[in-house]
Amino acid sequence: MPRHIIETPVTDYAGTVAGVRFTAGRGETDDENAVAYFQRQGYTVTPVEDDVEPAEPSVDDPPADTAPVDETPAENPPAEPEGTKRTSRRTSAK
Repeated sequence: MPRHIIETPVTDYAGTVAGVRFTAGRGETDDENAVAYFQRQGYTVTPVEDDVEPAEPSVDDPPADTAPVDETPAENPPAEPEGTKRTSRRTSAK
C-alpha cells in the first residue's frame, strides 16, 4: 500500500485522528480507509513515492566518498623524504 502524508487544516495540531498520529499538523499513513476519510474531511493528502528503489551506480562510476587518485587525504600528510632529520625546537625553561 502506498504511504500518504496528511496535513490537517489546523497547522499546529498535535493528536490522533482516525488512527493517525499528527505532530505540527502532519502525519503519515498507509491505511486507505483513513486516507479516504481525510480526503472527505478536507485534509491535504499527498502520496509518498518512497517505493522506488534507488538506482545502483554504474561500474564505471567511483564511489562518492573516495578521494581522486592524485589527492592525498587530509588525515595522511605526505611522508618526509629519506635522510630528513627532525629536530626539536623547544626552548629551555628560565
